[in-house]
Amino acid sequence: MKAFNIQKILIPIDFSETSMLAIEHAGFTAQLFKAELVLLHVIEKHWEQFSVVAPELRISTPTELTGAIEKKLSEVAADIQKKYGVKSLHVTSTGNIFSEILSVSKEHNVDLVVMGTHGTSGVVEFFIGSNTYKMVTQSECPVMSVQAHAKKLGFTNILLPIDDSVHSRQKVNQAIVLAKHFASKIHILGLADSNDESDRKKFEIKLDQIEEYVKKCDLPFSRKTVDGKNQSKTTYDYAKAVNADLIVIMTDQDENLTGRFMGTFAQQIINHSKIPVLTIQPKEANTPWVHPY
Repeated sequence: MKAFNIQKILIPIDFSETSMLAIEHAGFTAQLFKAELVLLHVIEKHWEQFSVVAPELRISTPTELTGAIEKKLSEVAADIQKKYGVKSLHVTSTGNIFSEILSVSKEHNVDLVVMGTHGTSGVVEFFIGSNTYKMVTQSECPVMSVQAHAKKLGFTNILLPIDDSVHSRQKVNQAIVLAKHFASKIHILGLADSNDESDRKKFEIKLDQIEEYVKKCDLPFSRKTVDGKNQSKTTYDYAKAVNADLIVIMTDQDENLTGRFMGTFAQQIINHSKIPVLTIQPKEANTPWVHPY
């Protein structure tokens, strides 16, 4: 596995509040990593709906819509250049939003996708239909989801929840790279799911290894192990306790649809977290983790 590096960041834009906030997070991150931004707007079949998002633009034909969108994207790109000094290119495509985001991310060899999300609650959470959640589960590169509450830019405290799943440690590299660039403290949260003494010892050894790894990278950190079946709620409650401004998670816990709270772990965290969430797809089970520096 190659070391995590951010050279291109994709931001899908629908000009909503959360997507515009995602641009700010992406611009700030790109500034630190000296990365380039890719601004994407996808025109769906029912393009007339754009007037609901941007009522100040009077659109009568698809051609006019494309021109208006490209103009707005150019304005956004100029604003980001002025604020953060980063370059960006903008893309307008037509089709299914999720499919186009996935296609453009691959075409441009994107290292990170930053998306606005509105979150859900209650029974709606059983229906995995949002484009953000689809990207989280199928994107080959990490996806950062941002809700409207996440106004603060940059990450001072990064929460790293570790459970006993096969790939849980793979996100350590990404957390360390981000912590280095943002001068963050890493909070290691062990999510124990067994009371068996032998299992607990093995789990603590895993946490010992992660702690040693973080120490070698000369980063400030904290460590705590907690019990509880409701691991998603435990995670975002602990995020509040340590004043975390980013949670880094994997998607492999999603194999269990009923064992944690209501729906999958990643889905729950993305829906309920008031701070950005970086979600990473697991690699092969035997893939070693590589020191990022």
